[in-house]
Amino acid sequence: MNDPLVPERLDLLADATVALLDAAEAEGWSPSTADDALGLTDLLCVALAAHGGPLEQALGHVRAHLAAAQRAIRDDLPPAPRRGSAAARIEAETGVGRFRAWRDARVHQRPTPPRVPYWER
Repeated sequence: MNDPLVPERLDLLADATVALLDAAEAEGWSPSTADDALGLTDLLCVALAAHGGPLEQALGHVRAHLAAAQRAIRDDLPPAPRRGSAAARIEAETGVGRFRAWRDARVHQRPTPPRVPYWER
């Protein structure tokens, strides 16, 4: 890489990724925010992989996992299984049910903090 602006561009990209992650933490994660964060992280991996060698090979694996995560957010899930069925228990064990609820919720907000009783204030 002989472009003298590459380090500066990588810094800007990393700053943008951190800013997006901070905004998501403050405002709550939504599928679109998560997809944007994964996309920025993938772009950062592409830029770093341009150095070649073992870094390129290692980041290739990371990019494959990022692509799988983006597909999970974008693609449709099969219909939810009937409550109490074996398939529902498997979804509960693997976390698919929680993922489905998060991805399909209309409001993606951070949970409200626990209420403090008036006598502890």
